[in-house]
Amino acid sequence: SIFIVEDLIPWKSSLPEAESLNERVNFTIDYLAEKKTERGDSVLAIFLRILSDGYDLMDERHNRLISRADQIEWINSRPIFTESKILQANPAAEQMLWVSDAVKMIECAKAVSKIDVPRFFKDERRGSSTGTAWMVAPNLALTCRHVIEAIDPMDTPLETEDIQAQISNSLMTFDYTAGGKGLQYRIESLEAPLLKSSSLDYALLRVEDRKDRPLREKGYLRLDLDSPLTTQTSLYIIQHPLGQPQQVSGDLYVKHGSSPGTILYKTPTNPGTSGSPVFNRVSWGVVALHRGENNIERLREGLKLQAIMSDIKQNRDDLYREIQMAQNI
Repeated sequence: SIFIVEDLIPWKSSLPEAESLNERVNFTIDYLAEKKTERGDSVLAIFLRILSDGYDLMDERHNRLISRADQIEWINSRPIFTESKILQANPAAEQMLWVSDAVKMIECAKAVSKIDVPRFFKDERRGSSTGTAWMVAPNLALTCRHVIEAIDPMDTPLETEDIQAQISNSLMTFDYTAGGKGLQYRIESLEAPLLKSSSLDYALLRVEDRKDRPLREKGYLRLDLDSPLTTQTSLYIIQHPLGQPQQVSGDLYVKHGSSPGTILYKTPTNPGTSGSPVFNRVSWGVVALHRGENNIERLREGLKLQAIMSDIKQNRDDLYREIQMAQNI
């Protein structure tokens, strides 16, 4: 009803949806913050002034809203020196890459691999698909369950024998940073979850070691299970999009997903990125397992490592302790 005012009508239909009052407040502020009327007035300031009319003049909330509107209008009235932007090499103020980030990327990238999974149907091979996987402990790797199953959404569910054939014939390729480079390892077994025993989209794999190039040279990624995620959190993904050589992308966390244990973020991805580690840029610890696109939200979706570790602990305490010992958590 507030947006029936003439200056606010243009923004009414695009107001962001929210699942809670707190989210509604934050989303609305973010949405209106940079909007201006044709006269150049701040839409957010107008919105706050209209809200203030809903309270008595002696009510503290009335005065606080008026004060915020005044502050916003003062900021909006300051002159913009476009000349200074012309002189800058980064007029769009885009985020630059820290040298320390580059060092951490290279270090973490050693433990991330492309994974090629052949498709089997009734013992017959029918093509292949790719994804991304990464080491979570010595000889243990994580990826998405749907990567291992290698089926499209409309495909018929696979028989156990076909899934086992896909696992035993899959290959993980580390150090794949350019064409002609890479080192391959076989998968020994699917350790967790047992086939069809969990609704969570993850797969914990035992990787077969090589005597000439031991897996310990790759190391493993650190987990950041309790990382506080807010709209200020930058999330980076080391990935093999479309089966290509290793690449990195980064953007912001948005919110928790509607499915239990999931988060949504803006970080760019492509098919083949499923199974990638999602890093908190500050700690360079893994907070989630990337699982694909959320088509409803038009955002990327990841499964929190906290949910995965809880599921492993509940169903395979021996594996949980193995990872816990490596991670020292």
